[in-house]
Amino acid sequence: MTSPPLIRSSLRRRQVAAFVTFLVVGLLLLARGAHAYEQVIIRDWRTPIGYEFELEPHLVFGTAPPGPGYGSGVGIGVRGSVVILPDGFLRNVNDSVAVGFGLDIGHYTGSWAINGYRDQCLHFEPGPNGTSICTEVTSNGGTYNYFFVPVVLQWNFWLTRHFSAFGEPGVDFYYLGSHGFNVSPAAYVGGRVQLGSRVTLTGRIGYPTVAIGASFML
Repeated sequence: MTSPPLIRSSLRRRQVAAFVTFLVVGLLLLARGAHAYEQVIIRDWRTPIGYEFELEPHLVFGTAPPGPGYGSGVGIGVRGSVVILPDGFLRNVNDSVAVGFGLDIGHYTGSWAINGYRDQCLHFEPGPNGTSICTEVTSNGGTYNYFFVPVVLQWNFWLTRHFSAFGEPGVDFYYLGSHGFNVSPAAYVGGRVQLGSRVTLTGRIGYPTVAIGASFML
């Protein structure tokens, strides 16, 4: 007979998978709709939104975090991107390049792990013959508070006047309580849908986090 923790873990795994699937499908449909009903401008020489700085508050989702943490989590964050090459890397292509940096805060729960959870020892006491005895363990995988500081190179492609896509290779510096600071590779892909003259709905998927929010093009 399946135990209640395993049932809850299975349900949460499905919820996380459903959210990621929803975000990916939503971005693909938005891109398809923008392509179908708008003139493609990827070959134009100038981006439709003239801006130097992008400010993006967002919601953050993640699973299988780097380091000793475990499980899946949610949180909030903000990203700033400074345009360094308005005309991008490619001639005759409507692209631009920015450097992005930010701060994401996520609360992770071990029991929300996609592949189940494992408990960890929180405190050891000296034992006989130089051994250590665990006297306190986490419950249902434990909880973890992550602070991420992403630093990425953002390469934008302006496909239509209301839709753009981007890729973001880089690194994520992170802080995890008593475990201190460390660094993890990071990679994201995402897209924007223009809601106003200088406001877009922005989503990204990748590792170590997934995010959806609004961008203000300044």
